[in-house]
Amino acid sequence: MKRILVLMILILLILPIFAAESDAKPLEYEKGSQMFTFRFGPVVPAFMFRPNQEDQLLTFSDTRFKTGGYGAIRYQGFLNPYLAIGGELGYTFAYDQSDLFTSVPFQVKATYLPVQGTVELPLSLGLGFAYNSYYETSFMSLLGTLEAGVSFFWTENWGVSLSAGLQVIPELLLFSDNPNNQETVMGFMPVTFSLSYRGE
Repeated sequence: MKRILVLMILILLILPIFAAESDAKPLEYEKGSQMFTFRFGPVVPAFMFRPNQEDQLLTFSDTRFKTGGYGAIRYQGFLNPYLAIGGELGYTFAYDQSDLFTSVPFQVKATYLPVQGTVELPLSLGLGFAYNSYYETSFMSLLGTLEAGVSFFWTENWGVSLSAGLQVIPELLLFSDNPNNQETVMGFMPVTFSLSYRGE
């Protein structure tokens, strides 16, 4: 995982060298501008919160989960020059000592771009649902994400990003008569490399 992170950071540091050779004007966003993004990278289990058990909060090393992966596609349209809203469909997986946890999140995502042009700083908030599978059980849950990143566009339309954030997946048994101490809130930290296309 460390090699992947170092490689992604090096790519983002080297790409500005090519910007000097590019004479493309930076795209100016306006209402109706669009962005398509393909994302992938490692996901690190951050914490597990179990409100009905004695040891309620487990950190990364205590959760028994190992680093997994995340991939997603995203589409967003701009409401104004600084704010885009759209959707993201992804896939998360992480291994524990004996089984595989998988999650298919689909969310509405809003992105604010305070810095724009060749280099951008996207800040995103996502809300939605996830279809999860773990230990031969499957369940739907809510989903919330926070994310910050840095993007570099080597042409007017094409760019790459490196982002990090927090993905929270609560398994709350609100409609069960016997929750059996199984309610859990999982936190994951995806670190993603993205390829984006932006246009009118």
